Order: sequence, then C-alpha cells, then structure tokens
Amino acid sequence: MIIFFACALFLLGAALGSFLNNVFVARYDPARPLFFTPHFTGRSHCMKCGKTISASSLVPIFSFLFLRGKCARCKEKISFQYPLVEIISGFIVAGVPIFLARFYGISVESLFSFSAPWWQYALLSLWTAVFLAWLVMLLIDIKHYIIPDEFHIFFALSGAAIAAILVFYGDTLIPFRESFVKNYTLIFSPFVGIVGGRIAGSLIAGTFFSALFAASKGRGMGMGDVKLAFSSGILLGWPDVGVAIFFSFLFGGIWAATAFFLRIKKMKDRVPFAPFLVLGFVAAVFFGHAIIEWYFSALFSF
Repeated sequence: MIIFFACALFLLGAALGSFLNNVFVARYDPARPLFFTPHFTGRSHCMKCGKTISASSLVPIFSFLFLRGKCARCKEKISFQYPLVEIISGFIVAGVPIFLARFYGISVESLFSFSAPWWQYALLSLWTAVFLAWLVMLLIDIKHYIIPDEFHIFFALSGAAIAAILVFYGDTLIPFRESFVKNYTLIFSPFVGIVGGRIAGSLIAGTFFSALFAASKGRGMGMGDVKLAFSSGILLGWPDVGVAIFFSFLFGGIWAATAFFLRIKKMKDRVPFAPFLVLGFVAAVFFGHAIIEWYFSALFSF
C-alpha cells in the first residue's frame, strides 16, 4: 500500500512541478508580484515559434521523452529543466512526507489509511509546500537574481504554523523532534522551547546576513538573502538554521572555487546565493543530525 501511494504522490508531484515551472518560473516578471494574475492565464506555448502546446504534450516527464526534447512544430530544443523540475517535484511530494513522518515518529500506515489526526497531515503538507517553494525560489533566483518577497512571507508564516502545531500537539511525538539535529540541540542551543528557538534562529541568522550585507555594501550578499535568513530562522529555528547556513557557505565555496578554476565565472561575476541556501536547508533537514553525529564520533575517537 505504501508503494502504491508513493507512486501516486510522485505523479501528483510531477504534475505540480510542471505547473510551478510553467507558471511561476517561466512566466515570472520581476517587475510584477509573484501572484500577478496574467501569470495564470493563457495557454502554454513554444518560446520560439509561438505554437500552442497541446494537452497531450504537457504530460509531465513522458511528453519530453516522447517529443525527444524538441518542439513538435519547429524542433527547437526544450530545456532539460522541464523534466528535471517535474522529477524533483515528484520526489518531493512522494519522499518528504514519508521521510518526515518517520522523523517525527508518525505512523506512515495510518497516514495512507487516512486514520491519522488532522494535524499530522497539516504538518507534513506544510513541509512539502516549503520544499516546493524552495525549488521555485531557487529557479527564479538563478534566472533573475531576485527572491520575491512572497517567499519570505510564506516561509515565516509556515514556520509559525509548524511551530504552533509542534507546541500544541508535539507531546505525542517522540523526543527531540522539534529540531532536525535532535538531541544535539542540548549542545548547540541554550534556548529552551520551540518558540524561543524560532525567535533565536530568526535573529541570529538575520543579524549575521545583515552584517555581511553591510560589510560588503550589498555586493557580496543581497537584501533578498538577508530577508530569507530572517524568515528561514522562523521556519527552521536554532540551531537548525545555523547548520543550514554552514552547509550553504560550504557548498557555495566549493562551487565558486570550481567555477573560478574552470573559468566559468570571474571573481567579480554575480552569483545567486539562494540556490546554496536551499541546498543548505535540505542538507540540514535530511542529514543535519547524521553529520553532527559523525563529527562528534570522529572527534572523540582521537
């Protein structure tokens, strides 16, 4: 039964990914709000010949394979971003709820038999929406070098809602499930409680990025990154957001060194930082506890 529902969720996620990519990413205009009404109107069409794309050519993943990655009319190559986003979205919608259910100690079987309490569905749905929003934000920042304010608002509200669910219903969860570093919160955070951790995470992350923005006069860090740090602190809390920031700078440093060495980028070239922050967020959620555990095991083995 779990495999059946996982496959169904993957297909749903692929369809959502197709919608998000075609509507929010491909049609986004930096001069307009993210939810600007014309983004949702009009049929999808080829960016070169203008041919309206038929419904049969919009089937996630399979249409790209059937058309061999080319427009049916003008044979212009279709960006591999389209099936890639659909595949990633499919894995998000299918994988994130299952992973987080096990993390929180929620029965996967009860979820798929629709016998779980409503707040468990709400908790997992919020996190799934956050992951999808991270994906869309990453793509927009790569394309336009901008993070729409709507994302900051969404992450802050989602963080507050997740915290509220954990405060009121977290008693039924297994211990240390308010943080993705689990028991290591006792080492890294002097703050007690979910609300305190969210406030501390927002203030620490936001202040740190504000300092970087001021020190570089906006050249090394954009204001969008500063806003994202504040909102992500509410979403992840402390010390999770600190772990995520560490990973983001690690990934960014590796990519920058590689790009400079291969002469893909020059030292003065602009580089969007949101993709590295998203990678840091994902690493903190999935691997934060395991990596910290490995670090302390290696440290005390000497």
